[in-house]
Amino acid sequence: MAVPSAVSPPLPSGRIPELDGLRGIAILLVFTAHYLGGSGHSQFSPWLRHLFAATNIGWSGVDLFFVLSGFLIGGILIDARDSPHYFRAFYMRRVHRILPIYYLWILLYAVIVSAAVLGAPNPFSVSARDLLQVPVQLLFLQNLQFALYPFQFAWFVVTWSLAVEEQFYIFAPPLIRFLSPRKLIYVLVGAIIAAPVVRFAVFRYWFPGTLAPAYLLPCRADTLALGVLLAIAWRNSAFRAFLDRQRHSLQLTLLLLFLGFCASIPWMVGDISLFRATLGYSWLAALCGCLLLLVLTQTHGWLASIMRWKPLRSLGTISYCVYLIHLTILLLAHQLILHDPPQFHSLKGIAVTILAAVMTVALAALSWRYFEKPLIRRGHTYAYGEKRV
Repeated sequence: MAVPSAVSPPLPSGRIPELDGLRGIAILLVFTAHYLGGSGHSQFSPWLRHLFAATNIGWSGVDLFFVLSGFLIGGILIDARDSPHYFRAFYMRRVHRILPIYYLWILLYAVIVSAAVLGAPNPFSVSARDLLQVPVQLLFLQNLQFALYPFQFAWFVVTWSLAVEEQFYIFAPPLIRFLSPRKLIYVLVGAIIAAPVVRFAVFRYWFPGTLAPAYLLPCRADTLALGVLLAIAWRNSAFRAFLDRQRHSLQLTLLLLFLGFCASIPWMVGDISLFRATLGYSWLAALCGCLLLLVLTQTHGWLASIMRWKPLRSLGTISYCVYLIHLTILLLAHQLILHDPPQFHSLKGIAVTILAAVMTVALAALSWRYFEKPLIRRGHTYAYGEKRV
């Protein structure tokens, strides 16, 4: 008779290697979408053009980030929900993690635009109107916009997801603090069910032909809510024991979700389709949630081993800065060196793309070591305190 395995332990208090690896996968997917899928391929053969176009599915890395954020942030808040400094500690830690590098990025943008307006060299054709984007970015309202001027697009287009995250930080802490566990679960399940309905209404009636189904918080609430729901479930030993007993079923579920996702790629790239706006995002959330559970549960499996691969974990550690700057560096490098949009059909284009990738990772690594990591440590001096009895 086989000896049953031990129940998966709850999460440790420090960094979890497998989750850093998942972050690495997420940023690699986004990298692929922009550096390969977003570059010009007009001179390739038809089958190569289709192959490169399919890499645009890498935008799905954002959804993996959302599930991870819901799981980790939700878990932190659940563990601290009875602490006396609940709100102060949470928001001060988030301020130290999110705002400094983000506001520095906005400041650099404002300096470049202001210098160009005042007569400095202006290779990107910026104007005073581009300064109007600064307050929008400072207030995390950019996900309410569905069109940007060229330089605004180059600098800020990826930050819509940061706005979704920050808006999530407004609603999640009070819900977790003040709702009973049962009511919180009802709210989370309700958000998961309601999101595709809201996306359908947004896609068909309220904001047709825009990116609203992808950008608005109510439309993406199912992905974040699923992460929080999984954080609640993971803290239940009976749930972890169930997952340990159902290892093969979990693997099969992940495989089926992955195959279904692959089959849906034609409707998940390009302009937002009805399928993507409704079932597509929900299917992707389920895929990301299942992957998260499998990696946490089956720590001796090959997937978890991949997630612990040091280069992948390192990339996951610096993923925030990489995400923030990678597309801007790609677009500006091609414009300044080749005077063209990104293209991948010539040796020069490939070389500039590789140069942009190396610069992105190098700058992000420096930012992490000398800027972000010290600030995170300072943020963690704000303690939640002893829980109320």
